[in-house]
Amino acid sequence: MTTAPTGPEPTTTAAEPHPDKARPSGERRLLAGLMSNSIALYAIYGAVPAVLLANLVADVDPDSKSTSLGIISAVGAFGAMLANPIAGALSDRTHGRFGRRAPWMAGGALLGGLSLIALGAGNSLLWIGVAWALTQIFLNGLQAPLTAVIPDRTPEDRRGVFSSAAGLAQMLGAVAGTAVAAGFADALGLGFAVFGVLVIVGTAVFLLLNREPAAAPQAEPFRWKTFLAGFWVSPRRHPDFAWAFLGRFLLVLGYYCVSSYQLYILDDYLGLGRDRANDLVPLLSVAMLPGMIAMIVVSGPWSDRAGRRKPFVVGSSVGMAVSLALPLLLRSEASMFAYSVVCGCAFGMYMAVDTALMTQVLPRPDDAAKDMGVLNIANALPQALAPAVAAAVIAALGGYSALFATGIVLVLLGALSILPIRTVR
Repeated sequence: MTTAPTGPEPTTTAAEPHPDKARPSGERRLLAGLMSNSIALYAIYGAVPAVLLANLVADVDPDSKSTSLGIISAVGAFGAMLANPIAGALSDRTHGRFGRRAPWMAGGALLGGLSLIALGAGNSLLWIGVAWALTQIFLNGLQAPLTAVIPDRTPEDRRGVFSSAAGLAQMLGAVAGTAVAAGFADALGLGFAVFGVLVIVGTAVFLLLNREPAAAPQAEPFRWKTFLAGFWVSPRRHPDFAWAFLGRFLLVLGYYCVSSYQLYILDDYLGLGRDRANDLVPLLSVAMLPGMIAMIVVSGPWSDRAGRRKPFVVGSSVGMAVSLALPLLLRSEASMFAYSVVCGCAFGMYMAVDTALMTQVLPRPDDAAKDMGVLNIANALPQALAPAVAAAVIAALGGYSALFATGIVLVLLGALSILPIRTVR
């Protein structure tokens, strides 16, 4: 693998269509591989912060679990923030017999899986913080080139379908990961190991089903100054990109501020106790599935036919605000189940269309992985920051009622941020 191009006469370029782009068999393989890899990756994002990591931190530091979880998550957030766009940019510049994306995906999955296994052996806050930061770095190194697959290999009028498939896989992974992780509440080390192996195997399936052709160097020589400057996408020159980034950041932060503290909400806000809370987490995840799956399957192709993305994203944001209001107004197990059902529908619609919208605001096709990596900061960073933000809200604003109210404000601001986008209807 080489990241610095040396030859002035490339035979292919980053903007050149992938050989599978126009072939139905290639499209089917791509869909299958994309879904398997995304399920594996997002199973970790569902399982670890909300269940495995929360239980591990509670075991190590039961008296200050909320604050400790917030600090550890913030440390991981910094690694995620850097790794995603850097790995994407380096994959854009990579050439060699294995292609541009595959080497980074393989390395990210392997190292991320091993870091996750090490995390399960943690018996101190320092160990847990370092292992989780490394896990975030390596998994975001996998996520950036994986996300670039859609703009790399799919025509614009099919991106709603691929966005639906990616959204379905991500949500199935997150929900299934949360449900499965609850079964490892009393065997945390084994739980971390299972998910570490899962991401390695899921990535291997994708790479085997979708082998990349050899990638030739880009014509433009590698320069560090240009490389580093490329991470800044000017909001003045590319306002739609900036609005899309802000909208995704706010909505994802609002959603994960609540979902990442679901175990503690059930334990402390509803007063159910830790055992009952661990039993209820997978049931709430299952309650999300029917509406979520239905909306993911329907919304992406529907947006392709309508030629519109923004109404779906805005509508899903409003639906999510409604779901967050239910436990705020009525503190009960029933309201948490109602939240799960409504939120599943809303977030399903969002995941089905959001990726398609993002691929249509990229500044340059040649920098697709880097720019998708920058946009992925708006997805990965809020997930990592959410526990820290939630801890601050709980401590400063009076508990979990304030947390639900904060989530509502954030997702509605996210909806408003989508409206100024001009190049996407």
